[in-house]
Amino acid sequence: MLKKTTLLIGLAILVACGGNIPSVKTLEKDQKLNRSSVTTIDSYVIGPGDVLAVDIWKEPELSKQVSVRLDGNISLPLVNDIKAAGLTPTELRNYLLIRYRDYVEAPEVSVTLVESRSRKIYLLGKVNSPGELVMEKNMTFLQAISRAGGLGEWADTSDIRLIRKIDGVERTFRIDYEAIISGGDLTQNILLQPDDTIFVP
Repeated sequence: MLKKTTLLIGLAILVACGGNIPSVKTLEKDQKLNRSSVTTIDSYVIGPGDVLAVDIWKEPELSKQVSVRLDGNISLPLVNDIKAAGLTPTELRNYLLIRYRDYVEAPEVSVTLVESRSRKIYLLGKVNSPGELVMEKNMTFLQAISRAGGLGEWADTSDIRLIRKIDGVERTFRIDYEAIISGGDLTQNILLQPDDTIFVP
């Protein structure tokens, strides 16, 4: 609750003194790097809420689909609680190979991300369904607005804000919705990142 209140106060200040906010186009160089990395499953970091399929070859009773709990653990037959949050699927697989060697001869383990639920974004202000959204793979700004039910009737479409943490510091950028939908500047339809906040005044 405190975090949400602090964010809303900060957004009110941004609206009041928004003249110096840079365009989201300044993130274009980072976007090119992101487009080459977000699709790589090996770079995905598991988090609470994610659904994983853990398969042990020729051991169907040990294979299981599990959700990562809020404490970051998953529960599996024989090895019990395993810390999954903070690992990539490959790192978790390698750890499970070690653990299952005590129970299975030459185990072959695979870990598959079934559903990503840990990566979230937040939409506030004049959208039809404000709140928290699970971020889909390669989700863009326009897709997030669509998932939030579109813009409200009195939304200021030329002055939408993106709040993003970069190197541990929250920074704010301006997005011109009209420039995107008119086709005048599609570079502003950026790829989103986990914990991005979109504010529509």
